[in-house]
Amino acid sequence: MDESRRWTRRVFAPLAIICIGSLCVALFVLPLRTWSRQRTVIAQRTEQLNAYEDINASLQEEVDNLKTPQGAQEAVRSQLGYLAPSEKRVPLLKSPSASGDLPDRWPYSIVTNILKINLETSTADPTSGILSKLQP
Repeated sequence: MDESRRWTRRVFAPLAIICIGSLCVALFVLPLRTWSRQRTVIAQRTEQLNAYEDINASLQEEVDNLKTPQGAQEAVRSQLGYLAPSEKRVPLLKSPSASGDLPDRWPYSIVTNILKINLETSTADPTSGILSKLQP
């Protein structure tokens, strides 16, 4: 009988160790690994949520600004280039001077005549500029 107990211990002892080890892994190691991954994912999602909340807050501020008459007027002015009737558009840079040396043949003679007429009108009336035609 002593021999059968040894044989039973030799067979069941490794099986019992494997079962206990598997149980420990299932109860402690796998949940800890999952918990660690979940913490990382929650931290990432929290950062994304904060970024989305910032974007939503800035968009809400823009919407609130556009609901006011001043905000709407500012948006139309900046995005569409609208000018009030009393305003005048002023160029920030001088227009580059183009060379007027063109051949005397057609169609260049027509362009030369147009340039001469524009030069005469601009010297006669100094308040008229190139961009004055663009005003509403």
